Amino acid sequence: MYSLGQGLQSKKRLKKGGNLGVNGNKFSLGYLIIIIAFIIFLIRGITVIKSYKEPGGYAYVQMLNFSMPVVKTAVYDEGVYADNNLSLKNVVLEALGIRGINAYNIVGKEIGLFSNILGGSDIVSSFKKLTPFSLKNESIAKMTAEEIAELNKVSAAYDPSLKKNLDNSKPEVLIFSTHTTENYSERENLTTDNDFNVVGVGEILANELEEGYGISVIHDKTNHSVSYSEAYSRSNETLKKYLDEYGDFKVIIDLHRDGVDGAKAEQLKSVYTINLNEQNLAKMMFVTAPNSGRYEANKAFVENLYNIGNKLFPGLIRDIHEINPAATAINYSLSDNFILIEDGSNVNTAQEAKLTSKYIARIIAEYLNR
Repeated sequence: MYSLGQGLQSKKRLKKGGNLGVNGNKFSLGYLIIIIAFIIFLIRGITVIKSYKEPGGYAYVQMLNFSMPVVKTAVYDEGVYADNNLSLKNVVLEALGIRGINAYNIVGKEIGLFSNILGGSDIVSSFKKLTPFSLKNESIAKMTAEEIAELNKVSAAYDPSLKKNLDNSKPEVLIFSTHTTENYSERENLTTDNDFNVVGVGEILANELEEGYGISVIHDKTNHSVSYSEAYSRSNETLKKYLDEYGDFKVIIDLHRDGVDGAKAEQLKSVYTINLNEQNLAKMMFVTAPNSGRYEANKAFVENLYNIGNKLFPGLIRDIHEINPAATAINYSLSDNFILIEDGSNVNTAQEAKLTSKYIARIIAEYLNR
């Protein structure tokens, strides 16, 4: 009996030990799967970041801020990275393959018939074809009659002595926007509505230069933001096209607006706004690219405009901001007379930015008349 009991106990121990071994293997395998998944996620995340040609490496900056909050407090300037679309959140979502996921895209991917029948790969646009379009006036922002009247008034910045006869045979100024859909506060997101984006501001600027000062302008409204990561390469092609056709311009403007995180919008409204001549205006900023192939000439040109503007309208220009390396360097490298202007930010109204554009026109007119 003793031997039999010992044998039974040995079998139990063996069985128990075997189970522990299996569980231990399962436990180790689970950890291994997690580690492999994490490595794959990191590789995908790094690939996503590298595929986006954006200044400043915003996603990297957010990672650093997350791990070392003191850095954010001490040296981090969020405004530097305002134009970046690739945040840490977007990197994570894209690495996991769920960025921009919605019911339309799920159905479109699972049922290819919809794409074939409705046309194209954009399943969202295809579905919209099936739904009658309706628009409620109370659901959209519109320019008011008062705002339109204010824009039609002669600006306090205007100097009639600078006006000359308009000569369209050789345009002097080229205006375009790399980030064409950048919105102002009337719209929560990027928009193609020119009443509330940088293109609409460019329209006011071009009109003021031509009608107010007799300066011939080309305002290109090409949407370069169809793909955000390719926006600068697209605008670079646009700029090359005009330079090939007309030669160099006296002034080339890439018109943008700055960006502010939504949670800080109210706090920073005053930073981006100035009351001048009894009007609220969006403050402007010049951005330069030290990695430009023409940096010294670019810098001299920008500083010239800055000095004119600062003398005429103190406080209107925030500063000259250098980003190195800057994505816009490919455009700066094409002309000595190129300048990137940030007209306000997303916390400003489009009206404030449009009123500022008349001050920009005065600065340019002063420069061209020297």
